[in-house]
Amino acid sequence: MPILAHMLVLMQFTGIGASCFPVGLDPAGSPCWLLACVLGLGVGVVTLGYNRPGNFGIYPQPKAQAQLITAGPYRYIRHPMYLGLLLTMLGIALYNAHWLNLAGLALVAAAVTGKVLLEERLLLARFPDYADYMRRTARLLPGLF
Repeated sequence: MPILAHMLVLMQFTGIGASCFPVGLDPAGSPCWLLACVLGLGVGVVTLGYNRPGNFGIYPQPKAQAQLITAGPYRYIRHPMYLGLLLTMLGIALYNAHWLNLAGLALVAAAVTGKVLLEERLLLARFPDYADYMRRTARLLPGLF
């Protein structure tokens, strides 16, 4: 496994920790941001219904027995689990509204972007029909990325 994959996973978990760290214990942001957390968790749970544990991992490399999933939320976006994570961290960081939480969110976003780009290269090499799948779906946000 390339060192880059280890670095991206370390960045992701460091960013999650910083995003969630209760620095002030008195959140400065609006409680409405917690709706992003609920939405993110919902996306994650729904996605697990289509992509079962064992078919994916924390590293961007596909597992040996991995199957390409294109149903459910994967019909619209290629990385709904990453989207769920980003929404959850966005809600927590903006609810806490502390610089450490916002820096953690930026670190998670950078790590997820790196993981997505690496993972897609590997999926293209592994699954012949992944190129067609890429043409008809967005990475994370339809119309944006």
